[in-house]
Amino acid sequence: MMFAELTKDDIMKKFIYLLVVVGFSFVLAACGAPTIDASSEEAMKASMEEVTKDMTEAEKAEFGAAMMAVSMKVAMENMSDKEKAEEAMKEALDGKTAEEIIEMSKE
Repeated sequence: MMFAELTKDDIMKKFIYLLVVVGFSFVLAACGAPTIDASSEEAMKASMEEVTKDMTEAEKAEFGAAMMAVSMKVAMENMSDKEKAEEAMKEALDGKTAEEIIEMSKE
């Protein structure tokens, strides 16, 4: 099929198909991003290194500020009980990507 023979409908179908493919590519790329493992202190440290290893200094700074903001928010919500605050922080961060944590900090 020559390009000149395509109708507007054919072009729109191909364009929508292309958008869907690109969209799924972004979703799949995000699925492969490293996540925080808050199951233990050692796991947390190792996963933080994995999450930040390919970041620029600016990205590390943004991620660090986001971690601080989320941690402070969770701590403030659970001020009355230190153990509850620590558990809530683990729950808030566990399994999250850097991008998810940055988005959480903006809420």
